[in-house]
Amino acid sequence: MMIRQFIFAVFAFICFLAPQKTSAQETCEKYTAEVLPLITGALNNNEFDKIPSLLNTLQASCGIPEFSQRLRILLLIIEKKDSGTEIERYISNQLDKTFVQRLDAADRDDFAQQYEQNKSIYNFFPLRHPLDNLIKIRARALLSSTNYSLDDRERDILHLFADTDSPEDEPAPQITEQQKNLPQAYGNRSRSKLGYVPLIGLISPLGGSNKIFGTNFMFGFMLMSSLERKFIFEGGFHVRINSNDKNIAYNYEGSDVTVNSSATGFIGGSLGYKIFDNEKCILIPKGIIGIDITDTGITESVYSDGYYDPDGYYYEGGYNDRMVTINNVHLGLGFASLFQMKNKKYVGIEVAYHYAPYDASSKVLTPIQSNYGTAAFFFRF
Repeated sequence: MMIRQFIFAVFAFICFLAPQKTSAQETCEKYTAEVLPLITGALNNNEFDKIPSLLNTLQASCGIPEFSQRLRILLLIIEKKDSGTEIERYISNQLDKTFVQRLDAADRDDFAQQYEQNKSIYNFFPLRHPLDNLIKIRARALLSSTNYSLDDRERDILHLFADTDSPEDEPAPQITEQQKNLPQAYGNRSRSKLGYVPLIGLISPLGGSNKIFGTNFMFGFMLMSSLERKFIFEGGFHVRINSNDKNIAYNYEGSDVTVNSSATGFIGGSLGYKIFDNEKCILIPKGIIGIDITDTGITESVYSDGYYDPDGYYYEGGYNDRMVTINNVHLGLGFASLFQMKNKKYVGIEVAYHYAPYDASSKVLTPIQSNYGTAAFFFRF
């Protein structure tokens, strides 16, 4: 009996809470739509004294939206008042990360659709709103002004609001013991984004007499996770051009034939851990795992039967050409060094050891070296 009463009470509470929450969101959206033009006009006309009361009205209905706190900090700095408390509140509530996510969403071609589908996430503040640009312009003006003596935290937060990176020639700020425990604002947006990594390099066998694959050129493309985290994930492909190789004895359908490979493809990824990162230089040892697919030069015709699809249409069968490949596991250990360029992107060098047992298949009759080393040069965009 008690269980039934408890379930009924929970159900009643949910039924009561749901319309209340919907009503609160509708009220917040309404007030935001009314107040945003007034705030934008006041900031555009430098009527800074009008803005706090408008923000208070908005916050009474919506709490503290990210853009409201961003604007409060900007006004305090403009008026040369103490902004430390508001900056600390902004960072400790992770509003800097919310702002970076907003910038990333605004950069997308479908930004309008993104906003319409997630209005509450963006505090009913449309992406690419003129107020965003006005705050950015004011922040850049403060950074370049000689009339303001900005401390390190004010300078960092203004660089975030201005969507710029800190100048390279500025001395590194001295971090106090209290500041060490506070989350840091993002200064380089490219670090927090997914990275696109094209690479070129060389792969060569390590020792042994059965060097079927010699030193060859390789290229590839990888996706790299955010550099803001300790663990770094990568995934993608490499292609090795087997221009410096020997013939391989291969058992094809019961007959021993001689084949020669034109290329080997690697599909897989790696997991790394940052052991050093001062933004200018990042060091990452990593483990590598994937599959190698080696072309044999043999193409076979495979017959497939006709079939009906779920809608009742019939597709005729027939012969299709298929490449015969040597497939094997690919394991490795690597070490990557990334160096920041002037545009805040990264260039890097990676050396790695690879274990690839090409002759693990019973069809490969020629002993093939399994140990290889690579040296690659890459960019991270």
